Amino acid sequence: MTKTKEFIQAQLKTLDNGFVATPETRENLEAFARANNGSSDIILMQMAIQYGYRLALETVLETLPESRVNADTRVDFLENALSYAWNMGRAANTIDMRDMAQSTIADMFGE
Repeated sequence: MTKTKEFIQAQLKTLDNGFVATPETRENLEAFARANNGSSDIILMQMAIQYGYRLALETVLETLPESRVNADTRVDFLENALSYAWNMGRAANTIDMRDMAQSTIADMFGE
């Protein structure tokens, strides 16, 4: 397993050990949102953030062919993967995916 895949697997494991549970599926997140009836919105927000992070990591992990991603293309690739995951359910929100991709690459590779 490559360093990148090891990093992503480690990040996914941390989502299961947090104070706030990370939903495994969108259906689980939606069920919690319906059940809380407007209370615990800060917890719901954190769950949604963590679920989005899980989607981004899983998307990167599933689409990370070693031959396509190299030192010159990995920021672009990660930016696209994060944008894809973000836009799956949050198209109305904006976030600088390029900056997030560069930060993640820097954290992963010390660049």
